[in-house]
Amino acid sequence: MTIQAAPLSLEASLKVYRLTGNVTVKKSSGSASLQRRDILDPASILMIPAGGKVEILDSDTRRIYSSTITGQVSVKKIIEKAMDDASALTRKTNSQVLTAVRDNASAQRGRYGKSGVSRHETDAALSGLIALPEGVSYLAYLMGLAPSDQYDGRSDIILMRRDYTEGDDTFNFAVFNTLDRPLYVNVIDQNSQGGDINLYFNENPLVNPRGETLIRQYRYLLPVNDSGYIIIASEADFTVDDVKKLLECDRDYGQNFYFSLLRI
Repeated sequence: MTIQAAPLSLEASLKVYRLTGNVTVKKSSGSASLQRRDILDPASILMIPAGGKVEILDSDTRRIYSSTITGQVSVKKIIEKAMDDASALTRKTNSQVLTAVRDNASAQRGRYGKSGVSRHETDAALSGLIALPEGVSYLAYLMGLAPSDQYDGRSDIILMRRDYTEGDDTFNFAVFNTLDRPLYVNVIDQNSQGGDINLYFNENPLVNPRGETLIRQYRYLLPVNDSGYIIIASEADFTVDDVKKLLECDRDYGQNFYFSLLRI
C-alpha cells in the first residue's frame, strides 16, 4: 500500500549533495560539469557516466536521493526512481519479516506440540501513563511539548534513534520494538510546519519483534538545530489520514497505535 509522504514540489529546493564521476548538466549552450551544492530544477537534464553517481538533497524534507540510473536523465526521474526503489525495498523487506514471523510461530507451535498456549502481551498505550489535558489526544500532546517540558520515553513500547557514523552528516532511523510481534512504523516531525502532517517514509516499514531494525532505504541530512521526531507504530498498516485522526481526542481509531518522542 502506497501512502502519502512528504511530496516533492516543483518549488522544492534541490541541491547537489555529493558526486561521483564527471556528471554534467545540460545547458542552452551545451553542458557544464555539475558541482557540489549546485541548485537543481526537477526539469534539469543530467548526463551520468558509467560508474558515476549523484546524490540530491531536497532541502524542504532534508531527504537525500541517490541516482541508480546512468546516461541522460532528468532530476525529476532520478528522484522518482529513488522513491520507487525505496518503496519496493520496503515492501520486499516487510514480506520477509512477515514470513519469518509466521515460520517462527509455526516452529514454536511444533515445539510445544499442542495448541492453547497463551502469552500475555502489553496493551496499547494510546494515552501513555500521564494525565492528559482535557480534549487533547496523546499525539497532539507530544507534538505540543516544549523543549523545556520533561519527557521520559524509557518505558515506551517502541523507541527510535538516529544512526550515523562519525564524520557523516547523513543518518538513517533505527527503531527498537519491545513487543513480540512486528509493527508498521512511520515518523513525523514533532513541530510540523504550518500544522501539516508529513510522513518521512513513502511506505510504512515493518520493524522486527523484540529487537532493533535499521531503516536503510530512507536517508536524511542531519539538521543543524535541535530537532524532535515522533515515531508512530501499529500492528496494521496505516496512512497519513489515519495519523491526522490521531490528533482527535475520544475517537475510535480502529487499531492500536504506539508512540515515542525523540528529541535531539
